[in-house]
Amino acid sequence: MNMSNYSKHMPKKLKIAIFCTTTDTVPPSSKVIHAPLWLTYYLANLLAEKGHEVTLIAAPKSKSRAKIINKKITDLKRNKTIKELIQRNLIGTSRRVMALNDQTALLDAYTSDAFDIVHAHTELSLPLAALSKIPTLITYHSSYDEFYNKLFAYYKNNFKQIYFNSLSNRHSHQAPLISFIQTVHNGIDLKNFSFNKKPKKDLLFVGRIIEEKGPDTAIMVAKKIKLPLELIGEKFAPKGQREEFWNNKIQKYLSNNIQYKGIQPHKKTKQYYQNAKILLFPDRWKEAFGLVMIESMACGTPVIAFNKGAVPEIVKHGITGYVVKNEKQMIGAVKKIYSMKEDEYIKMRYACREHVEKNFSVEKMVDNYEKL
Repeated sequence: MNMSNYSKHMPKKLKIAIFCTTTDTVPPSSKVIHAPLWLTYYLANLLAEKGHEVTLIAAPKSKSRAKIINKKITDLKRNKTIKELIQRNLIGTSRRVMALNDQTALLDAYTSDAFDIVHAHTELSLPLAALSKIPTLITYHSSYDEFYNKLFAYYKNNFKQIYFNSLSNRHSHQAPLISFIQTVHNGIDLKNFSFNKKPKKDLLFVGRIIEEKGPDTAIMVAKKIKLPLELIGEKFAPKGQREEFWNNKIQKYLSNNIQYKGIQPHKKTKQYYQNAKILLFPDRWKEAFGLVMIESMACGTPVIAFNKGAVPEIVKHGITGYVVKNEKQMIGAVKKIYSMKEDEYIKMRYACREHVEKNFSVEKMVDNYEKL
């Protein structure tokens, strides 16, 4: 029995529990970059507005138009033990504690008859979902490797009440063992991303400063063309390889022309999008989606991205930016945009905004989840 058939037998308005994580509030605090928490926030609010009885299971101090449950949740962000574990570099231990906190938070949803469906944005719900008769929709926000492909397939094949959706068609192709019910693209609240017709001349990179995200490639592109670049994102530099990456591939190239702005509040990041000439997205891994691309285009800023993961489904090649294979092609695409006549470039910026309005609004995302 698929979810659409299940819904036909349910009341028109459903009792829905939504959960993402307890490690931060919903929505996330101003300097926390965690896209799934924003998506959870939008889903809970808009489904509640549509008349569904929505319960958001979230960390203390979360805000939503939905009912919030957090009575069994420990506020680990302010927990001295967790902070000590992280300071001692016992990351694995701290993650296990946080995982248990998440599963404890979910217990109420699965041990009561209060909900028609649970929508979980984490794989940590799977063991509990398997023990319950309540239908569960899993939205996994990371790329699938062989382990997760097999793990999720086991739960899908053995527990009929568990369903999965993908975030892009390429996302579903990463997990051929899983039968996804549908692809639902992520969306953003367009009211929060104002269009700007005439930006500055800077290149922009937004994302975690780690090798997988390719900030070093963005630096090389800017350096070789001699264009200003601003990098925004959290500097991940625990002891080991990431510290070496920061020292050798990022910090040594910083200058007046190539500036690292650190992690910025959400409102400030939007201003960087609005004022950038181009967003560079040189990811080395296969992103399930890539929210920064639609945030950038919503402000009118075209995207030049490597052909990885969901990129071809998000960037319209030659219309809202360019999809390229390597650094050399990225340089060529940057030059092409900088050589455009002003009216041609402004036309591209309008096309970016229209593309997001048509395909990636939060309203469309919520409508698509509701149809599942």
